[in-house]
Amino acid sequence: MSATTDAHGNYRIVTNDTGRVFRVGETPRDILGYGRWVPITAAWVAMMLSGLLEYTWGTVAGSLQAAHHWSLAQTFWAFSFFVVFESFVQPFAGLLRNKGILNVRWATIIGGIVCGIVGYGLLATSTSIWQAYLGYAVLGGIGSGIVYSSCINIVAKWYPEKKGWRTGFVNGGWAYGAVPFIIVIGGLSGAAINLSPSQIKTYILWQGIIMTVGIGIAGIFLKDPPKNWWPKEIDPLNWQKHSTRDLRNNPPALRHYHGREMWRTSQAKWIGIQYALFIGCSLFGVAYYYPFAQAMGLGSVAAVAGFAGFALTDGLARPVYGYISEFIGRRRTMIYAYSGNVVFQLATYYAGAAHNRPLFVIFAIISGGLSGANFPMTAALVADYYGETNNAINYGTIYCFKALGGSFAGGVAALIMTGTLYGTAHFHWVLGFWFGAAIGALAALTVAFLVKPPTVAQMNAAVEKAAAAEAKRAKPAVA
Repeated sequence: MSATTDAHGNYRIVTNDTGRVFRVGETPRDILGYGRWVPITAAWVAMMLSGLLEYTWGTVAGSLQAAHHWSLAQTFWAFSFFVVFESFVQPFAGLLRNKGILNVRWATIIGGIVCGIVGYGLLATSTSIWQAYLGYAVLGGIGSGIVYSSCINIVAKWYPEKKGWRTGFVNGGWAYGAVPFIIVIGGLSGAAINLSPSQIKTYILWQGIIMTVGIGIAGIFLKDPPKNWWPKEIDPLNWQKHSTRDLRNNPPALRHYHGREMWRTSQAKWIGIQYALFIGCSLFGVAYYYPFAQAMGLGSVAAVAGFAGFALTDGLARPVYGYISEFIGRRRTMIYAYSGNVVFQLATYYAGAAHNRPLFVIFAIISGGLSGANFPMTAALVADYYGETNNAINYGTIYCFKALGGSFAGGVAALIMTGTLYGTAHFHWVLGFWFGAAIGALAALTVAFLVKPPTVAQMNAAVEKAAAAEAKRAKPAVA
């Protein structure tokens, strides 16, 4: 253990027995000029707006399909491609932040411009499916992914000692921010199933403008704390004595590990696999509950109520899971939520297939509440295991597995239900719902048996392997 003080006496740099570094002494007001709740609230607002691309797609896809004579499979491959770009941009955004090339404020503002007025503007004016893919999937995915990466990782940095429900709070905005927009779409369509071509164009343009302006304003209030910052109220060398409930049930990482060290543990790989599996289960509801309700003839009211309720509870439940995890830990929270979602996703199908509108809405809403546990819990879990300082990159690389999960939920599910990769075949809905439930069950089993905290020996071995690999790359070639 060691400790040093900066020249002005503003803070101390403390190192514990495992080599973890803590910067202690500065309050959030010393750094920001206001409380640390301000950047968290701003991140929540930005998340609500950037999540619109994902959570309103199920309601606008049908109108775009009708307006341009695209197939349902074509529009849902767009959803899969969106998830791919939204996922793979995140580690790059985290890398730029960690290197100081792009700070969190400008990353958020730029992301809002790209996914908002630029991406959605192109989608609104597109005449071919390929233009829609560029606007929605590529630009929309990249822009919203940058915003997501910027906002979700700031929570653990500012609240390393009690990140549970706060991570869920910020993450939840990604889902329920879409609810007013889903209701607007339902109101505009009225008794019709889809909006007219002019209505859908106008709606998408306005949504893009709202996203860009709102995300830009929220981004102004975002700022990261100094590297390795730790709240002065808790002794970093004796945190068990003056601990928070969250720290007791989710102990802090041994050190702040780099991605190259994290990925040399088996747990990192299993965290990514469970992430992909449950995202496939979760996003199946996002992508297909609304068109399923329409296909079953449940009417626009039931379709909107079921899907809006799904998105609302999906987001509202996320801080609840964070709070529960402070008592029982992240893993147990994930296992219980995953298992529950498997049951209620199937219940949603059978209620809809039986044309029971009230039960469809109820089960869809419950399923939504259960489906959102993965996102905040995995983000917090990665910080718990590998530290907060490099979480933008570490969690960003885990988040890339969402691309695989999005493919499960979009194109692969469409293939299973239609028997074609890219066509207009009849949908066998029961196959899709059972597929979604099956991969959700596999996710629960993976968390239960394979996603356990790395031991000191495992982390030391990972650090040694990473150092050896780095030394080998740096060694000059022998002539």
